[in-house]
Amino acid sequence: MEQLKVMDRRGYAPNSLLPTGSIPTVWKPERLKYLLIGPPKWGKTTFFSGCPDVCLLAFEAGYAEVDCPKIVITSWDRSFKERKQGWNQDDDGVMYTSAMEVVEELENGCPYKMIVVDTLDMACKMASDHYCALARVETPADGGDYGRGWELLQTRPIRMFYNRLVKLGCGVAAITHSTDKSDPDRFGVTRPKKETSLPGGVQKFAHTQSDVIMHGFFSRRRKNRKERDRMVSFDGNDFLMAGTRIRKVYIPNKYIVTPPTRTDDSQPWNQWARFFSDNPDAGQAAEKEFVRLYVGADDETTDQQKPTTTTKKEESRYAGVQKGTEAAKPSS
Repeated sequence: MEQLKVMDRRGYAPNSLLPTGSIPTVWKPERLKYLLIGPPKWGKTTFFSGCPDVCLLAFEAGYAEVDCPKIVITSWDRSFKERKQGWNQDDDGVMYTSAMEVVEELENGCPYKMIVVDTLDMACKMASDHYCALARVETPADGGDYGRGWELLQTRPIRMFYNRLVKLGCGVAAITHSTDKSDPDRFGVTRPKKETSLPGGVQKFAHTQSDVIMHGFFSRRRKNRKERDRMVSFDGNDFLMAGTRIRKVYIPNKYIVTPPTRTDDSQPWNQWARFFSDNPDAGQAAEKEFVRLYVGADDETTDQQKPTTTTKKEESRYAGVQKGTEAAKPSS
């Protein structure tokens, strides 16, 4: 007797939910989850402003020169009475409102491919200030022992906010500042670490959620250049927070960011997007340029000291790049 297929009311077999083969991943740069770490004035906001159909959620000042749709976040949430008065708008057409109202509006219909949170540090402060006021405590530390206050009044609100953005189906880019920390290792030796300026709980969450962790640096000022090079590193280790889970696209361990022009802010993003559309040629070309300027003998710097050093592992990789062969990427 032929076995009958039992169908549910939607017309699918009960076990059709379970895949029987691998599903290939197609990486799209505008759909990824980013954590960009860098010093002030590095160009963190400008980097993502060149992405098509992007929206900037400006939690702090520094958005005036950014040429993309933007909403200024003035508070974490507003009262019912304040909401009834509507959103504020300045003479340039920029909207001012709370973070929760923006998320609610996006959930009704999101026209963007990427949402930029600038900065995640200020979002943390707004969230903790809001929930501390509701709990009638001064700081999250007063909200519970053994870190419970920090979890309830700071980390959890940020986690819920971030996850609501991710559920929209668009990319999410979180921007934060870099900071130097010195912690003793297991042997008692104090070593410098480059991390974010985020609170510990939020940093751990952002680190685990991100597809790409980009760490930006200022590099050398070359001859006939007004500004220093901007460099991005994905070469994460115990002392540098950086890395990527993308393996099928050739992402350089380090590369020099193409600077924006006076009339076009999209150059840094376009360079990044070409790593995906022109894979692996664009990534290898960017790495060769880094090798030429920072590892090879072509030293055009006007400074007395070289801005970066390389390990033996990197030199081995770069040697393969210089010969025109693709060296294996080190595991993160």
